[in-house]
Amino acid sequence: MELSLDTVSDAVLWTLVGIAVIAVLVALVIKKIIGRIIVLVLAAAVIFFGWQQRQHVIDVADDLRGQACAQQPEFLGITVQLPDGWCDRTAA
Repeated sequence: MELSLDTVSDAVLWTLVGIAVIAVLVALVIKKIIGRIIVLVLAAAVIFFGWQQRQHVIDVADDLRGQACAQQPEFLGITVQLPDGWCDRTAA
């Protein structure tokens, strides 16, 4: 399975925003404070990890731009397909 760079930069961002919204809504529904804290901490951890992975893929792709692209970036172990012409030396 492969993802495109556009998917990682756009869809992952909206997925993380969705996770944050759902976590806040669940925290509002849960009555006990410890449950709220657990939900918000877990959501924050997932968002933090997802954001770091997204930023890593974008940074690696930017570093590879205009080079021979000997490697492809990965997002959570899934290879990210760079756009056509990304690795051409004339694209830099």
